[in-house]
Amino acid sequence: MKTADTVIANGIILTMEGRGAGIINDGAVAIKGTDIAAVGSTKDVLREYSADRVINAHNKAVLPGFIDCHAHSSDAIARGMAQDITGWMYKGIWPVLSCADEEAIKAGSMIHLAESVQNGTTTVCDMVNGIVPVIENHVSLGVRSFISEMVHELPADIYKCDPLAPIDFDHSVGNAKFRNCVKMTEKYHGYDSGRINCMVGPQAINMCSVEMMDTLYDYARKNKLGVTIHVAQSDRENIQVEKRYGKRAIPLLKEHGFLGEDVLGIHLTCATLGELKTMVDSGCPMVLCSNSIAIIGGEMPPASEYLELGGIVGMGTDQAPGNNRNNMFQEMKNGSLLNKCKHKNGTVFPAWQMLRMATIDGARALRRENEIGSLRAGKKADIIIVDLEYPALTPIIRGPIRNIVPNLVYSANGSEVETVIINGKFVVEDHKLLTVDLKKAIDRANEAADRFSEKLYRFQGLNDLPLAKWTSEGLY
Repeated sequence: MKTADTVIANGIILTMEGRGAGIINDGAVAIKGTDIAAVGSTKDVLREYSADRVINAHNKAVLPGFIDCHAHSSDAIARGMAQDITGWMYKGIWPVLSCADEEAIKAGSMIHLAESVQNGTTTVCDMVNGIVPVIENHVSLGVRSFISEMVHELPADIYKCDPLAPIDFDHSVGNAKFRNCVKMTEKYHGYDSGRINCMVGPQAINMCSVEMMDTLYDYARKNKLGVTIHVAQSDRENIQVEKRYGKRAIPLLKEHGFLGEDVLGIHLTCATLGELKTMVDSGCPMVLCSNSIAIIGGEMPPASEYLELGGIVGMGTDQAPGNNRNNMFQEMKNGSLLNKCKHKNGTVFPAWQMLRMATIDGARALRRENEIGSLRAGKKADIIIVDLEYPALTPIIRGPIRNIVPNLVYSANGSEVETVIINGKFVVEDHKLLTVDLKKAIDRANEAADRFSEKLYRFQGLNDLPLAKWTSEGLY
């Protein structure tokens, strides 16, 4: 008999192999080191493997951890401070975050990541404004990370600029951020048996000069790094790019060779059908951030159109200032509901498809489908256990019509996640985060927020911010 470190037995296993959820009604998963050793029926796995630890997962769902393909954990100190307004960047997140120091960014980032992991996210693609303080959180928390410095050439007072005029780039800012990117990659790419990997992250084609974009893409391709970039995220982006270069964002990206299967395109909210086809034909995966774009813009990105054209779509939570949660259960449910409403069709984006976007399709978007995203022998042991014995998930019906997947997508909220295993290590057990002291992290974030608020009170443009006005009027 073979030996494993852990066997999860008697569970409802959602392998995410094949076309759908790949469910085994009474199944088991054996874990050896950082990898999955076996997946199958409980009877077969226990016949083949003994283990130091056997977890009884009766009436629990066992599935691959969620893959958040786009996040900005460095923004989380301003959670809930930039929604319900127009001019989200210029009258919200940019002026507010200008008052956050490095400690506030680090403290907020830890809470963002802790929330994600506790709710079942095992992989985060984190595009960070200020990589140095934040990457330590990824290391200590134990999350699988694809992390990038968000490189731009924006002036410090960007929130004072005309939103529809081409930006007056500050090349010294871009150069400093590129140096951070290089420093991060040299130190952390492949860290901890490949748990942490680095990407190159130009913020957007309207926020970087073509010269800086060339530098970033050259570095990415020489070092075989993926690229993550916001694309056609707003009308403002296309207007600024047209005024500067005479063409819209996606045609400009294509002209300069800034598209390809190694390029993760975020949002695509304002792309035309022809531009979507350009992206798909170039091999670029798309990332859908339903909650964020709905809250800050009242729009729904063209994910269904992208799929119809043959593209790959993963999901992301984006940021806490204007999304407020970093929870893939919410992304699955709201992504489905918002698209059903958009298309006036209750059959679009069914539950099984949303679950695949949150797991195996996210892995495909990151070009890591051979490592993560499904439960299969040889893949990394990134696994979550969800307790189904909650009122909203009861009754548990295994057939002839299974309700497991619809209830996970439409009923669960993340609190039901009992266990999170990343790279074979227990990160959450009995709902408790093991790798960091969560109470201390929350206290640290609130202390940082107090200092952040004091500085914001002294911010000269405070009276121009709608949410500050609403707060003074007692609406907030």
